[in-house]
Amino acid sequence: MPVQLGGQTQADFTEPIQLLMDCHRRIEHFLGILQKVVDRFSQGELNDEARRALAAALNYFAHAAPNHTADEEESLFPRLRQTHEPALAPVVEQAAALERDHRHAETIHARIERIGRGWLSNGRLDAADLDRIREDLRLLSSLYAAHIAFEDERLFPAASTALDQASLAEIGGEMAQRRGL
Repeated sequence: MPVQLGGQTQADFTEPIQLLMDCHRRIEHFLGILQKVVDRFSQGELNDEARRALAAALNYFAHAAPNHTADEEESLFPRLRQTHEPALAPVVEQAAALERDHRHAETIHARIERIGRGWLSNGRLDAADLDRIREDLRLLSSLYAAHIAFEDERLFPAASTALDQASLAEIGGEMAQRRGL
């Protein structure tokens, strides 16, 4: 179960909307890794490869994913709200629901983090933790499917046309700063 982080050339901070979409692919990738590890190893010991994959996915959601949330909530959404474009209003109105999704996902990820770290320490899951992590992964899959589809199909295309180059450059700069670049 190799963990591939690269692959296709990804956007950089000069293309912040594309970079946000690339992050969605990473979220889907690491969620898939969590699901595969649970499906394949929940009844037995984690092997070294599964242990590395689980740790990589947990680390991604604990450290990198919060930057994506901040990119949206602190950089993108405020600028979209400031545009006051009537055509953009239906999409901008959804920002509050997207922020609620972020809080809900954070709560679920906190449980997965606790269970996953315990699994790495113990090498096994007890029945209650197995049930909980399976349910949490189901909830996350559902939440992310709708959330990411809305952002990729409606919000990000609208942002690409509504925001000027200066705003996009500011967003990209803020994203880079969050990552210490």
